[in-house]
Amino acid sequence: MGQFSMTCTCGHVMNVEAPSRQDAVQKLKGMMTADAVATHMADRHAGQPVPPVSAVHSMIEQGTRAG
Repeated sequence: MGQFSMTCTCGHVMNVEAPSRQDAVQKLKGMMTADAVATHMADRHAGQPVPPVSAVHSMIEQGTRAG
């Protein structure tokens, strides 16, 4: 198992442990449901429009890093 992380543009870091980057991406996507995205946006991006989950998942695919 390795450590993987995804850093949002606001600086919030989500960490997961997974056997591969692909598995880490799937875990992170599973965490970022529509409700989780809405909560994150309200807490950390107040006043900004809530992006579609598909856009967040795309950012996760691009931004997930080992370490």
